[in-house]
Amino acid sequence: MEPGGQLPAMGNTADLPAEFVVQPPLRPIATRASTEALLKYGSLILRTLAFVFSVISFSVMASNKGVFDSFDEFSYVLAACVLSAVYTLLQNIRHTNYYLSGNSLFAKCTSNLVDFVGDQIIAYLLLSSASAAAPTVSKIRDVEKALKAYGADKKVSAMSSASTGMAFLAFFPLAISAMISGYKLSTKTYV
Repeated sequence: MEPGGQLPAMGNTADLPAEFVVQPPLRPIATRASTEALLKYGSLILRTLAFVFSVISFSVMASNKGVFDSFDEFSYVLAACVLSAVYTLLQNIRHTNYYLSGNSLFAKCTSNLVDFVGDQIIAYLLLSSASAAAPTVSKIRDVEKALKAYGADKKVSAMSSASTGMAFLAFFPLAISAMISGYKLSTKTYV
């Protein structure tokens, strides 16, 4: 303070004691509205990605003639990707309908529970099927390398590898979507 009880002129706050300096309020990095929008549309976007990866995976595996019939692991990848594509398509339709019309098929708690459980089951089904198929892809590659001198084609291992990779990629968006669904489930009160 200056003599006579006056505060110094504005702009020179270095001379003021700390209790007189007013700091501008800190703004939160993420507002509640932006977090809600991210939660609202994040799962839809992630399930759309999982749908695309699943469709690519089962399309490639189904076009790989005779391979998924001969190896149970590839049949497992095919079945898991078909289930994933159907689940994510139905979930996307359900959520899009809710966002556009406001009508939900289930109660809020039931809807979040279906999202969480469904995302968990399908995500880990994809992961386990791709994990089961990966060693078989490696074995097929080794056989193709050994038969390369006889003119063997590497198409089987390449297509199987692509399908297995897409199944792995479909897992990640669904796993993140399951985390978002778990967050929604745990933070809401349904009384």
